[in-house]
Amino acid sequence: MPVIPLFKDNYAKGNWYVNSGHPAWSFSKQDGLVIEATDDEAMLRLEIPESGKATVRQTTFMGDIVWGNPGVLYTVDEYNRIHGETPLNATSLDLIPVAAHHALIIKIPAHSKLKVRKITSLALKDTLSAAVDHMLKRNLKGGIAVIVPSYPSEENRYLCAFVHARVKAYREAGVRCDVICAFDTYESHCTYSFEGVSVTRIPLSTLERALEVGRYKKALIHFFDDRYAPIVKSQLTSHTDFLIWSHCPETMYWDWPVFATPYFQEPATLNAGQIAEFEKRDELVKALNDQENVSWIFVSPFLKERSEKLIGIRFRRSHIIPNVVDEKMFPFSEKDPDLRKRVFVARKFDNVNTYSLDLVAQCIIELSKRPFFSDMEFSIFGEGNYFDELTAPISDFPNVRIEQRFLSRQEIAEEHSKHGIALFPTRWDSQGVSMGEAAMSGLAVVSSSVEAAQLFLPNDCGLLAENIEDPVEYADIIEHLYRDPDYFLLCSKKCHEAAFNTARRELTIRREIQLFR
Repeated sequence: MPVIPLFKDNYAKGNWYVNSGHPAWSFSKQDGLVIEATDDEAMLRLEIPESGKATVRQTTFMGDIVWGNPGVLYTVDEYNRIHGETPLNATSLDLIPVAAHHALIIKIPAHSKLKVRKITSLALKDTLSAAVDHMLKRNLKGGIAVIVPSYPSEENRYLCAFVHARVKAYREAGVRCDVICAFDTYESHCTYSFEGVSVTRIPLSTLERALEVGRYKKALIHFFDDRYAPIVKSQLTSHTDFLIWSHCPETMYWDWPVFATPYFQEPATLNAGQIAEFEKRDELVKALNDQENVSWIFVSPFLKERSEKLIGIRFRRSHIIPNVVDEKMFPFSEKDPDLRKRVFVARKFDNVNTYSLDLVAQCIIELSKRPFFSDMEFSIFGEGNYFDELTAPISDFPNVRIEQRFLSRQEIAEEHSKHGIALFPTRWDSQGVSMGEAAMSGLAVVSSSVEAAQLFLPNDCGLLAENIEDPVEYADIIEHLYRDPDYFLLCSKKCHEAAFNTARRELTIRREIQLFR
């Protein structure tokens, strides 16, 4: 084991090493620790000199992504068991148990390069509960809380991105709110900043204490499930009004086989365990519906009506407000007709067939059989556990650009300006914010004739495939746009008008602010 110099102020200057394999990193005292992972992930290790003691540690991991995706900093014991996890540009609190020695491990995904500016890992004298309380009191200012199970970070820019869009718009309207990211899979308590928004990420068991510290008048909950229920029903938070958003799973769980089916499989039937679970959820939703301090927000009329039918309920205090499609972030500009030759796709590549990326691939393969195909370009962006399988059929086409990464909202807007068509087939959606953003920017959005697309895209332009599973129909729509520049320009304007007339700030953010003010 190498000799470790002690760098209490900045462990990034320490003697990092890899245990095996070819080192995928470089080091410079002037530039900090620069790590580049090529075709495989890179894992670097640094022994913590003051090892062995059981301590509460405050760990900070700061750096800049040069390209690709960010790394994560772990605190481990001598058996490599993880006791602390710190995302990039975050500070975390963890109780580190007694061990022979502890170490820090940086894990960098393949095809990524990271410049680490600073790493600190300080032993605190406080108990974990006292340290967490101090963190909560320092970061939670009170008034309004936005509570989510996940939130965008450098690790994943797509997680609840539409909630982030709301929060930024609230701030611009002068409404201050605390973002609390709480879920039972988080072990560490951490804080980080994403695009200027401060986020407090905690285990679900700490959420009630966070609400006590903030003494919130309003708590806005996205992706509510039964794990939040005891907190909402608690007498300790009876001074708080809860606004619960339904984006689909929260109230349409009986349709789970439809919107959670893996690729290339038939929808499963509900088993006895799921039926019993969903019956319990019915009772929970009905009980919350009777609470005077609970209101419900649905992103579309269809979602509310379908939820009421499935549960057998009429929501007492409910509102229909779509997710915002920000016309400031995605401004409309009249398209150059030549942009009809450039097609944009940005999706999650998780193994859930509602994202319909298999249809994207099949559509491109169908277009490759047509004489104008070489005159077109396709740009595909995204990340997920099924990425390789979904992109493999089209990876050899020279005019298909595939990038396995998340785009920031600014990068999405920039890509919109370089493309004329957006391809967003979908088997199921409650709104389709990404396709709405493309429409707001003036892309001609090719999608499927499902309720979400019919509500938020023009129905009279022939852009919505009636046969959702037919790649030929999507290809025919794109060919029509390619061969008729005037039709393309008309569709571009109509898509923008549809997004503007249903989901602009005035119709979404302003109405939400009126609710919780």
